[in-house]
Amino acid sequence: MPKATLMVRFKRPADPNWIRRLAVYGSTGRVRSGFAQFKDRTTGRIWVEEVPDNYAFDIRIEDGRTTYKPAGKNGADAEAQRVQAAAKFHAKTQAEAVGLEVIDPAIEEKRKKKPRLADTFDDYIEYEFKRGALEAREQAILVKAEFLKFVPLTYVAEVTRDSIVTFDAKLRELGRSKRTIANKRQRLQSMLRAAGVDPDIFPPKPKFDKKLPTIYTPSQLGGLFGAARPYERMVCNLALKLGLRDQEVQFAEFTDISWHESVFRVRSKPNYEFTVKDYEERDIPIPTDFLGELKEWKQEHPDQNLIVANTKGNPNTKLLVMIKRLARRAKIECGWCPNCLAKVKGERGCEEFELHKFRRTCITTWLRSKIDPRTVMAYAGHADLETTLRYLRPAAAQERIAEVSEIKWY
Repeated sequence: MPKATLMVRFKRPADPNWIRRLAVYGSTGRVRSGFAQFKDRTTGRIWVEEVPDNYAFDIRIEDGRTTYKPAGKNGADAEAQRVQAAAKFHAKTQAEAVGLEVIDPAIEEKRKKKPRLADTFDDYIEYEFKRGALEAREQAILVKAEFLKFVPLTYVAEVTRDSIVTFDAKLRELGRSKRTIANKRQRLQSMLRAAGVDPDIFPPKPKFDKKLPTIYTPSQLGGLFGAARPYERMVCNLALKLGLRDQEVQFAEFTDISWHESVFRVRSKPNYEFTVKDYEERDIPIPTDFLGELKEWKQEHPDQNLIVANTKGNPNTKLLVMIKRLARRAKIECGWCPNCLAKVKGERGCEEFELHKFRRTCITTWLRSKIDPRTVMAYAGHADLETTLRYLRPAAAQERIAEVSEIKWY
């Protein structure tokens, strides 16, 4: 008989593979989010464990063959989907028992029209554009072109583990760096997951040497702010002095500011379908000088709540392009990166300049200023201390310049 079972899908820190275990129900029958049921195959012992934060729910459907349907992160919603699937199976069984033929419209539609890989990639690219993730969109466009060139597949169902391995191999043949290959694979897997490809077929991710975070130099910051118009200056300062991520800048609102506490609150914006990364809302102290600039900016823009809205009053999805053009206008492009050598314009300007680099500069500066790493971790919204400590290394190196300069080498 067909079955629909609720499962928890998660990864352990040291294991690159996804794990599925039975969901856990409380005494009231509600799903306990964040927990999974384990069973020792030898002894039969059953126990419950808390799972890492990267978990999500799947519905295991057993109807002649076993498939998994993603059900989100909310336990109540996932259980409702499972009950709906189980009810559908029950109705089908009852109908077939009295000789009726049952046709599932959803399955029938899939049979009539197999999703094309290029179409699902385009849907992903459009979604990234709508949510204002311009850099993710740009990466997805490049990955789509490369994957379909190196692995000429037509339909989503044709994607296999070997297809992905072939993509990695082709990138290596072209001399791409290990980090570039890892980044492109990460983007490809996001696109394939959105297309409905089972993540279980994904090979282990390519490994690479983790480089230190790059930050803006004082001369680069001087050049950018020297050429910046008031709007551009406000965008840059939101990222530089508060350490906001790209989308957090786009959706920043005056109502996020606690004026008397001089605190900026990073929070999700359901009206814009924006969710803070890792669901970690946080408070960030606002420097006194920047708080004054924000007050003046609010007085100059009394009819808007978005701090850096576009000309139509909506979130500005072109901030990356703005930074590229600002660097070009300031005449401080590096001149040696592939984009500079090719003299490209617009979204593909100098690779040395991006909005997110202001955030990296901010985090490094906090650490250089003797703010303890756990506090910086909270301000930055990092999920773990290890991520924050990566910024401590360039900060520590900078602090030792005076000391090493005193060394007598010969």
